[in-house]
Amino acid sequence: MADMRIAVLGSGTSAKTLPAHLTELATPEVSPVLVDPRLSAFALTPYEWLIVDLGYVDAAQAAERSGFDAVYINSFADYGIAAARAALAIPVIGAGEATLRAAATGGRRFAIVTVWPESLAHLYEERLRMLGLEDQCAAIHYVSPEAELARVGREDGVMARMHRHDNELVGGLLAACESAVRDDGAQCIALGCTCMAPVGPALAVACRVPVLESARLGYRATVAAVLAQGRSRPARTAPNCDLVPALVNAWISAGTAGATSPPQDGGDCPVCIASGD
Repeated sequence: MADMRIAVLGSGTSAKTLPAHLTELATPEVSPVLVDPRLSAFALTPYEWLIVDLGYVDAAQAAERSGFDAVYINSFADYGIAAARAALAIPVIGAGEATLRAAATGGRRFAIVTVWPESLAHLYEERLRMLGLEDQCAAIHYVSPEAELARVGREDGVMARMHRHDNELVGGLLAACESAVRDDGAQCIALGCTCMAPVGPALAVACRVPVLESARLGYRATVAAVLAQGRSRPARTAPNCDLVPALVNAWISAGTAGATSPPQDGGDCPVCIASGD
């Protein structure tokens, strides 16, 4: 068993298991363990997004109570990251923040290429705004039509197609990367969803500028953070750290957990999380 464990919040796939691309990064010193949020919602608007944040903060606090050494938010949206950092005394790293900061290294201009439709723009705009990287982002390319949201978790949906390395889908993503470089002047591409991990290496090989795949990059950033901190623990800044778990307990006790989930089986992708059993 590894000396340190990282709680991975959300698998970034439509499955309830840790994906192979993260399992393969385990070392004798640090191992990733999947932790699913108890509370679900579909972050279609900032209103539902608040529920997702609560679910992720609750999961992060549960991970700390269970003895994990760090929390990795396996979502480009970094759900609940600021609140989790205020409540926890262990490192909390988000895939989106880690990827965007890496993309912006040295002041270079970058573009975000995401498999999701433009109605989810609020997820990306918030991350750019909170990290102060709006001016360095040359463009955001949304590859899928709005109808894709109705296929989340299905065999004909983009997540399943990425796992199959669907040529048409990979070609569309590569075309978006090329457009970002050619038309927008991007010097680096950030893939805007951790569910894009299966096709990330292929895009990186085919694209003429660096392509940053957020699931692997974010996990590696978490490993670096936990190794740098070691066993030391900073002080928490939130004075009432029991509030979010209490809210989620009340929500579940009232029988409303999952009530705001989409009707289709969305799995636990980083846009649409499913409540844990």
